[in-house]
Amino acid sequence: MENKTGQFFQENLQKKQEKFKQRINRLRQRRLSILLIIGVLMILSFINMSSAAFYMKPENIKKHFMYILVFFVIYLFVGNIGKLKKFNLTYKVLSDRKINGIILITSIIILFGMFIGGKMGLPFIPKINGAYGWINLGPISIQPAEILKCFFVINMANCLARAEDNDLSEKMTIINAFIYLFIYGVLILAQKDMGTVIHYFAIWLFMIFMSKLKDKWILRLGSLGVILGIGGLTAIYKYASEEGASYKIMRIKSYIDGLFFGNYSDDYGYQVKQSVYAFGSGGLLGKGYANGVQKYSYLPEIHTDFIMATFGEEFGIVGMFLVIGLFFALYHFIIVTGRECKNYFGKYLAMGIGAQIITQVIINIFVAVGLFPVFGLPMPFFSYGGSAMVTMGIALGLIHSMNVE
Repeated sequence: MENKTGQFFQENLQKKQEKFKQRINRLRQRRLSILLIIGVLMILSFINMSSAAFYMKPENIKKHFMYILVFFVIYLFVGNIGKLKKFNLTYKVLSDRKINGIILITSIIILFGMFIGGKMGLPFIPKINGAYGWINLGPISIQPAEILKCFFVINMANCLARAEDNDLSEKMTIINAFIYLFIYGVLILAQKDMGTVIHYFAIWLFMIFMSKLKDKWILRLGSLGVILGIGGLTAIYKYASEEGASYKIMRIKSYIDGLFFGNYSDDYGYQVKQSVYAFGSGGLLGKGYANGVQKYSYLPEIHTDFIMATFGEEFGIVGMFLVIGLFFALYHFIIVTGRECKNYFGKYLAMGIGAQIITQVIINIFVAVGLFPVFGLPMPFFSYGGSAMVTMGIALGLIHSMNVE
């Protein structure tokens, strides 16, 4: 009898050890897969930047390479900090109520400080394209609202996880989640950065739809969004015909004219028109690397928000599908990471990071081909800028840490 009992426990222990080994191997394979996808995207990013920036701003090629290095430093630090004995920290620390509160208060102080500093005319908070969104510290420029997207996702993940843990009603879940959106949205909107607010809203919607809400709530929110969107665009288009309409209003009017009538204004829709030309001339396989012409000052600031116009022109539809496929593969591994988490916070954190990345990719590409108005959102990894690289380093570093358990 004792032999049979001992054999049973031995077999049970072996099964647990085998499952543990399989889990460790699965996590290792996922980490390597994510790192491989990031590596390929970074290579394509640097190749594309080398072509896009060499004529107008060749110094940005070296800076972009430095930003890539900054990304990997942050990514590896955030992803592996839990391995250090002195810093026995994992992503689960972020689910603590006090930490969540500190993150929210810190975000409020930073965003409110940006608004006050901009209104006071502080020299290191310049007004760029009508918005007070940047801090200039000598040769370094930081966009706080971009980096704070990670903070917003952490706050939202805590909010939705507590709703699950405490079995809150769907109505209370939406109200609590909306409070976070309202706080971040109003403070960023005060800086007149509408594009970033729209991205925050897209992340919020995605996380809400992936929560415990029933289909009827999703249908209500979706219908409300469509009605407000169509109604808003109609009102803006009508108002734009009056004298004194702002630059942003006229850009939206140009978007509607271009989308439905193919008529892009040279004053307000020039960038989109040239971007559409770039994609159209690229065709299926593109003109070949470095053979694009839009970078020769035809498309202003092509190395920033419209960076994919160069890629589409030189690598064609096939090249664009490759990039989109890589981003969706990255998104897949992020969502699988969340699905395998044993706590609600981890699930929603991964969903939020996945939403943060994939919605930004979709919005940027849709803007470049004229399907969305110009929001001023960078393409992850590809667009020039350090703040976006820091944001991606933190976000994907957290995903890496979730696959180290």
